[in-house]
Amino acid sequence: MSGDFLFIHYGFGGKDITPSLTVLRDGSDHLEYLTPRGQTLTLTFDPSQRFCTGWHDLATGESFPCPDAATLPAEYSQCMHCQRKTGFNPAFYNASSVSEQQQARNATPHFLYLAHFAPGVVKVGISWSNRGVRRLLDQGARSMLVIKEYSSANLARQYEEKIAKLNGIAETLQAKTKYSLLSRAYDAEAGKQELLQVRQRIQDEIGVTPDNNQPEALDTYYLGSHTFSPADLIQLHDHKISGRNLGLIGSAYVAEQDATPFMLSLGAMAGYRLSITDVQEPNLHAPQQASLF
Repeated sequence: MSGDFLFIHYGFGGKDITPSLTVLRDGSDHLEYLTPRGQTLTLTFDPSQRFCTGWHDLATGESFPCPDAATLPAEYSQCMHCQRKTGFNPAFYNASSVSEQQQARNATPHFLYLAHFAPGVVKVGISWSNRGVRRLLDQGARSMLVIKEYSSANLARQYEEKIAKLNGIAETLQAKTKYSLLSRAYDAEAGKQELLQVRQRIQDEIGVTPDNNQPEALDTYYLGSHTFSPADLIQLHDHKISGRNLGLIGSAYVAEQDATPFMLSLGAMAGYRLSITDVQEPNLHAPQQASLF
């Protein structure tokens, strides 16, 4: 896995839905998918210049490097050319126009879901059905429950909007909040019971007749057989992390060094240069850190 790359995205790929890093290796014209879990690595990002992360074909599910190798301001991860070729807007329901690519995607089945992150922290959302659990994993949800599948994104969105107006159910959740919750122990059984209670509320208050699905805990997708003590988790901020990779929890890259778990957010790293070596280096952090923020 060692080498110099352009970092494209984090995700959960393959038939095994394994944590992966999508990268473009220097000198290559095609993307690679690296699976770091269990490996001792040092990841170093260079935030001095951002590059376009390329485009995605909504019809085939394939991703491609930017044909122009465009450089970008720090606030963008796609050039206009690749953005138009992709044609995807997650908030399509607020857009003044919708691309042909997205219209075709929206006309296919989408499911309505609940994502559980911690006690009292439940989010509602919709996802393209072909993505399955990957949509929830990208967000870092600890448990999930599919409420119902609909024939189109537009129909699923109507119910998402209604549910998001109920007290205690979020439509969006800031990354900072998600990362702070990782410092707390998570009880999957308690999460399951809370999801079932929220589903009953939705049925009673919105009138949705749910599909016969059960909640699913997601930590095994993230960590496999690995575990760590949440209270000991230290968030790094210097664009570098080293140690034995335990997995990804959403965009949080988790590595262990000297029996201490460390985390680096990859969410804002798309489009930056990345160097990977198999030599462990010390993680630089405050000597005592009681919480992530």
